[in-house]
Amino acid sequence: MDRDFWAAVRGQGYRPPEHADLEALTDELLVMLGSPDGELRDDIAYATLATWVSEGRYAAQALGTMGGQMVKNLRVGLGDQASDSVFLRAFSVLILGEIVAVDAKDPHLPTALLRAWRAEAVQYLRLERDERGYVPGRGWAHAAAHTADCLGAMAAHPATAASGLREILAAVADRILRPGAQVFLHEEDERLAFASLAVLRRPEIAQGDVQAWCGRFAGPAEGGSWQVASSQDQGARVYINVKTFLRSLYFQLLWTPDPLPQRDAVLESVSRTIRMIGTTLYGQ
Repeated sequence: MDRDFWAAVRGQGYRPPEHADLEALTDELLVMLGSPDGELRDDIAYATLATWVSEGRYAAQALGTMGGQMVKNLRVGLGDQASDSVFLRAFSVLILGEIVAVDAKDPHLPTALLRAWRAEAVQYLRLERDERGYVPGRGWAHAAAHTADCLGAMAAHPATAASGLREILAAVADRILRPGAQVFLHEEDERLAFASLAVLRRPEIAQGDVQAWCGRFAGPAEGGSWQVASSQDQGARVYINVKTFLRSLYFQLLWTPDPLPQRDAVLESVSRTIRMIGTTLYGQ
């Protein structure tokens, strides 16, 4: 890897050199996605690939191949909690979202392929155990937030049917309610809420779906009440994540410059859930 070469590409607005071998350069960038060097990984590899994808420099077949590699990367080291393997996973899911977002504007990828990618992404959200956001000396990992961005792109893709949209909502709820999870420190709740908002924008999601989904947050995943669960540190962490997520979603619904047609009904469902799990501060 020639750091000076890539710094020059970055300095030119990520424009590849004239007559460059784009395939060879792409292969090099894909390897750098897993670098423990935050500058190489984030500022060069991710930023360059995202720019080239958004600029349409890859044909549909190349995007399909790249997306397939990103999905395979999601399994590399999965289950590790404090190793450098998280960087490849977390930045691969981010690139996967970029590919889906571009295809949504001019669909060419097969629906079956997109469905398979979505299944892998929601499974990754459930199974990733490295919850670190910013890693000193390494830069951002932020797997939950990056996966949320990918799922948001998938929710907005016209090929995602109602079943797929419900699958995304279910995965978000599973992540928020995960027993033993750490408290969100780096706005993961905001990113997961934004992904949920992308789902809730779709007319395929009925109010009954929203109510059932909100109902999942009424108590801990393992049963019982938040009052009891939050008396212990583990339950209290999950309870905090539930509250911050619902509040984030509420204000995103309220303040989005492109309101949902059914916004008032969705706001009422979210608000009712917040009041249900809240304290006397909410007027109970």
